[in-house]
Amino acid sequence: MSELIQQKMRQYLVHSFLYYQLDESIISDRHYDQICTETIQLMKTHTGSSLLTYQELVKKSLSEDASGFSVRKYPTEIVSSALHLLYQNNSIKSISFVSFLARYGYRLF
Repeated sequence: MSELIQQKMRQYLVHSFLYYQLDESIISDRHYDQICTETIQLMKTHTGSSLLTYQELVKKSLSEDASGFSVRKYPTEIVSSALHLLYQNNSIKSISFVSFLARYGYRLF
């Protein structure tokens, strides 16, 4: 069960980053709302004593009436996943990944 919660929290954060930080969306608003609702429900039912990765960040930013707008600093892994997902979604444009990253103000280290 904790793997599913982790997956939903990552999905929520990745799509929040794309939408609120890059002004990009690769899923519908309805799908995003569904992810938020599922994440909230799964977090309510999580009774494990262990702290899940990103749990505090998600808990602070996601409630019944709020979403990822309030997140100011996303974890590096989420940013990387979001950029790779966006690149894969837009790969039809055939630009290099380095050029793609530069477009959004990021670079490879």
